[in-house]
Parts: sequence; structure tokens; C-alpha cells
Amino acid sequence: MIAFIGLLLVLLPLPNMNEAANVLIMPSSLFPVHRFTMRTLAKELIKRKHNVTWVEYGFSRKSKISLPKEIDEIFWRVKSSNQEINDLYLHRNHSVHSRIWDADFNDDTEQTTAWLASIKMCEQILLTRKQEFDALVTKNFTTVIVDDLYNPCGLLLVGLQKSVFIYWSMTVLRTESAWSSQSPNSPSYLPVFGTRFTDDLTFLQRLYNFASYFRSLYIHQHLILRRIDNLYKKYYADTLANAYYIERNVSINFVNTPQIFDFARPYMPRVAFIGAIECRKANLLRREWLTFIDKADAKNGFILFTTGFTAQWNLAPKQVIESFVQTFAKMREIHFIWQYNGPNILNLSANVYIAEWLPQQDLLGHPKARAHITHGGLNSVIESVWHGIPVIGYPLTTSGYDNLLRLTARNVGIMLEKRDLSEGNIAKAIKEIYNSKKVLIF
Repeated sequence: MIAFIGLLLVLLPLPNMNEAANVLIMPSSLFPVHRFTMRTLAKELIKRKHNVTWVEYGFSRKSKISLPKEIDEIFWRVKSSNQEINDLYLHRNHSVHSRIWDADFNDDTEQTTAWLASIKMCEQILLTRKQEFDALVTKNFTTVIVDDLYNPCGLLLVGLQKSVFIYWSMTVLRTESAWSSQSPNSPSYLPVFGTRFTDDLTFLQRLYNFASYFRSLYIHQHLILRRIDNLYKKYYADTLANAYYIERNVSINFVNTPQIFDFARPYMPRVAFIGAIECRKANLLRREWLTFIDKADAKNGFILFTTGFTAQWNLAPKQVIESFVQTFAKMREIHFIWQYNGPNILNLSANVYIAEWLPQQDLLGHPKARAHITHGGLNSVIESVWHGIPVIGYPLTTSGYDNLLRLTARNVGIMLEKRDLSEGNIAKAIKEIYNSKKVLIF
């Protein structure tokens, strides 16, 4: 954390080191985890007496993820007449939210769909709040931090300001992110995010990876960035560079993984791996959690089961829920704490505690924590590694699968495939975690 903040402060050209910097942070609002992660930096800057402005725009109301009161927060709510966009990101009742539980579900268009939705959002900002946006452009910020996923208005602002800015990737160093930072990205051995490959590629996998590499670049540079350029020209004519060049003019690229997490790769000096910045020592748990955990013996402890912001258990197939319920009931020597927001479970075993929200890091850092069953969200995976807790991966999305691959490729995690989900396989994975002699290498 200290090294990362020091790197940030290099960007803040203060005439007097006692003078506070003015920092603008612009996350994407389509996925709540982006706000959650970037909030960590905002809190640290506030602690160091800097001034932080937070600008966010989205389809829903302001997030329930709170910010420090010292932050000047601006939220612009936009509306969409596109029913599919509303179902995906506002109401969260689109069929995709139930299909993520299916074994054959493939969401490799998720990123493209989200980019197109974010362009619609930015267009609504320029259509209905252009005066407010232009006023923001005129403000003097020492540096601007922009989410590199789904934030065309953030890219527009730094292009108009010609400001020093940081591009923050909420994933591993993706193909298009490496391109914008001018980092080498050889598809001969670096798996394209979303291919479900590791760096141990066969010849045919390399051919597929090569095609995926150019597909990723084509989608981003010719489908996404050109639409962004058309939007910019509609409201600002030819007063700024193309989005492609604005991206490549970034001062620093933050990547939301520790350097050791991804496969070995070259990268430019302006790329900073800052993953695990949200990680911290566990705080004391509330009495309700401690009462349950105290019932677990020191040897078997408890297993944490979370699915983050991604999964809605009320949309999960009954057989999926029953597979976990029955497995947990048969392993009464182990206690389970399960993030669950589905229908009432009538036959829930006494060794299982369910709640819609869990203090994840406080539980991972507890001495009795033995394993973490996770959907593969990047923060969940990294927090498990940081706290030294083995992972049983139950990936629901392509990105979750790729995140978990970074663990299983090093033999420090187990993958529980959706197509193989059964009481027997869940129990087998849990027993392997408890009996394995493998050591975490992070």
C-alpha cells in the first residue's frame, strides 16, 4: 500500500509538499465492485489530507457502498429507454442472471455489452447534463483516476482537459489494456483473458489464442472506440484526439492484481500492479458471528462460501442449492458460513450459517477459517490468497473462471466445474483442501 501510494504521489506536482492535491476519481457504476475497490484509494488519499472529488453516473440510484464524508461526491443518474439495458443493469432481472448457473453458459460478450451500455450512459450525460459536465472539465485537478472499463465520459474528460491521468484496470492486464500501455503482449504464450487458457499452451491452443488476441483488439479499437469517437465528435466536433490516442496517453496504468498473480509477462514501467490494496487484517467479528464460529472445533474450523455481487441465489436452480445443502449436512464436523439470498431453506443443517451479506475479510482472517468457496471474483480470490486461505473455485462467469485459473495453474486452488457439480464432487473438493499437502506459494 505504501509503495503504491508513493507512486501515485509522484504524479502530483505540488509546489509545496504540504499542499493538498486535488484528485478526481471516476469509477464505472455498472458493476458495484468497481466502486468498492476504488473507494480504498479514496480513503487513503483522504487520510493523507488530499482533496478528493468522486464522479459517478449510472442507471440506478446512488450506490449503497458508502464513501467517507470528506469526499465531494457527484452522482448523475441517467435513464435508458432500452429495456434490455434496464433489465441487465438496473432491475437485474435479465435472463443472463439466471443463466449464469447453467453449465453451458458462456458470457464472452459481457464486456462488449457493458461497453455499449456505458456509451449510452455517457450519451445521456452529454444530452441532459452537458453544462454540468463542461463545468467539471474546467476544474483544475492535480490528477484524474479513470476506470478503464465502461467509462467513456471519464476518457472524454481527460481528453478535453489534457490532464495527467491514471487508467485503472479492474481485471488482470487485458489485451487491450496492454496495448494502451504499449506493453508487449505476445499471444504465443500469454493467454487472452476469457479463453480459459493458462500459459501452458498446445499448438492448437496457441492458434486459437492468436485469433482471440486480434478479436479482442478489433472489438475494442474498431467497435468500441469508434463508437466513442462518434459520440465525442457529435458534441465536441474535432476539438480532441481520438479515444485510441487518449488511452495511449495515460501516465500510469493501475492493474488490480498483485504482480505475482498473473502469468509471467513483460510490461512497461508505467504499469503498476496494485492488487490487494483493499486487503487488511481482520477486525473483531460481531457477536452473532463469533457465537457460531465458537461452535467449530480448532481442527476443522469453518469454510466461507461467497458469490459476491455476481450471483443471485433466488435465481439458482433448486438442484444447485440442494447439492450444497446436502453436502454441508453430511459434513457436520465442519461449519459453513454461506452468503445466500435465495429462497428459505427448510432443511438447513445446524452447522450452516446463512446471511445476505458477510464481512468477508474479517472471516477470512479468523484463525478458524480453513477454506473459501468462491465464484472467482477477482477481489475474493486475491483476498483469500492475501489471508492465506485455500480456494475452492465455483466459477459462474468466464472472468471468474480465468481468475481461478491463476490459482489452479499453480496448484494452490481447486476448480469445481458447474457441469460436474454434485454432492460427491463438492465433498471431494472439500476433503482435498483439508488433506492436501500443497502449500500456498504467494
